[in-house]
Amino acid sequence: MTVVPELKPQDVGVAVPIAPQISLDTYAYDYIIIGGGTSGSVLASRLSEDPSVSVLVIERGPVADTWTSRVPLLSSNIFDKDGPIRTWWSLPMRNANNRFAQIMSSEALGGVSRINGLLYTRGTPGDYNQWKALGNPGWGYEDLEPYFVKSEKTSSHPASKFRGHDGVWQNRTSKDPFHTNQYIVRALQKAGIEQVPDLNAPDAPAACVGRTDHIVDNDHDRSSTNRAFLSPQLTQERKSRLKICTSTLVTRLELAGLGDEFRAVGVHFEANDPRLARQQYFAKARREVVLCAGALASPQILMLSGLGPEEHLRQKGIPVVRDLPAVGNHLQDHVGLPIMFEVPMRDSVHQLQTNPLKAAVEFGKYLVAGRGILSHPLELMSTFVPTRLLDEDLSLSTHDARELDASIPKNRPDIEFMHIPSNSTQYDIPGKGIFTLNTVLIRPKSEGTVRLQTSNPRARPDVDLGFFTSPDDLVPLRKGVRLAMRIADDVVKQGYPLKHLLVPDGKTEDDIDRFIRANAATSWHYTSTCRMGQETHGSQESVVDAELKVHGVQGLRVCDASVFPEIIGSHTMAPAVVVAEKCAAMMRGQVQ
Repeated sequence: MTVVPELKPQDVGVAVPIAPQISLDTYAYDYIIIGGGTSGSVLASRLSEDPSVSVLVIERGPVADTWTSRVPLLSSNIFDKDGPIRTWWSLPMRNANNRFAQIMSSEALGGVSRINGLLYTRGTPGDYNQWKALGNPGWGYEDLEPYFVKSEKTSSHPASKFRGHDGVWQNRTSKDPFHTNQYIVRALQKAGIEQVPDLNAPDAPAACVGRTDHIVDNDHDRSSTNRAFLSPQLTQERKSRLKICTSTLVTRLELAGLGDEFRAVGVHFEANDPRLARQQYFAKARREVVLCAGALASPQILMLSGLGPEEHLRQKGIPVVRDLPAVGNHLQDHVGLPIMFEVPMRDSVHQLQTNPLKAAVEFGKYLVAGRGILSHPLELMSTFVPTRLLDEDLSLSTHDARELDASIPKNRPDIEFMHIPSNSTQYDIPGKGIFTLNTVLIRPKSEGTVRLQTSNPRARPDVDLGFFTSPDDLVPLRKGVRLAMRIADDVVKQGYPLKHLLVPDGKTEDDIDRFIRANAATSWHYTSTCRMGQETHGSQESVVDAELKVHGVQGLRVCDASVFPEIIGSHTMAPAVVVAEKCAAMMRGQVQ
């Protein structure tokens, strides 16, 4: 069986300190990519298309490509202790009852695309037009649509200008095996929110409900970015120019001074397993180093290398190379609020836990034909709502196409309902069929931070999610909660047996605010900690420019969700891939 060739630190780097007789050119690469996750896998694949260049990928986790890691539903278990997920606790959420959130990182080739909810959602054109309006030329929707199309291979939508059929990254929609959503859609339509055939269509209205696209391939397996862009066949064919070093921890960048500027000339790394990390290694970058380690690890590596807020670096005993105040600032995440109901067991995935025979039947369906509950994600439908357009009765107040034009930034939705036929909290509720209408704030104004806990690269960073540091975020969430409860009431009126399970105690603003602060949760959609923007002297606002180059450091880029100028109003995986496609095109001089 063809496998991805996994290399060790000693295979790709020179031991440190470097003996005088050893030439660094032996361990030199045109491009070094730090992180082989959602974005890094794409970037490595695109750069290594050029047979004249050499690419080194350094990934903290293993390949770990197992059968269960490919089964769509099974691989979405983010609480699986045997999976590639590493968790730690956030700093106390000061505006959410001082609770702690469980922070998550996926350490495996393919990154979060290996373990997330599989959703392929692009966001609205207005999201990207806002990026461009913030001073980032080339990042509007029309600029990025060709890159969405390039990577995509959809099997559920007809040929069009905006959907791809020739890419390597597959997605589809699936038929819903449960009944709850039928009643919810009717209730939404009664509130003026219509169902659309394609949530990712650029002309989809700002208020709509529809089936989700999800990354499942023609073999009914999860189409994670490593399997799509760094398949075993591709990596074997390119192994002379594409080196993938797994289970390896990057400790810092090597930066050389050039007058008032610096250049990234290489990377220091060691085995990720501390029992094996007795030796440091170094690899040289002839052209560029690209950080693709994600919105938590990319700023951590920059700060460990002396690039970040000067005062913070000095506090941690790290020599300051360049004061970049925005590194680790502006952290954004979607605030999820689980509103849960008891439903018939037949309409919940919890039937697999309570009925061994049903579980066996579903396993059989998947093994024989790639069908059944295991073949798709939990969330088969989503609803998007701009709450400013809701009237006092929580109905859409207008059907004016100009007000619902989602290409205009001010018209974008600010609430998403994730339709989830399961318990979406971390607390076990045995013996019940559960449906969650996860009410998600997708345009938060609040920001948090990522900071070094210590100067030890093995220590997890301190993460302050910053929820509700802007009280304005409570306004759309309150409306979202009220709309969710109206929808639930209407579902009951239709005759469906839905019962309250986790809902506010009352209808007043105080009741709803207490519910929000007690139950607000991370969506693990971290962005914007190395965000893109124009450079100004001593800027507090950005880390990279519109070409994703780090301000004041030559030969260094960042390419992952940390560069988002502000968070996208959708799940972040597809936008992270389009960032990598755009970055690769810029690096190869092939901008469309």
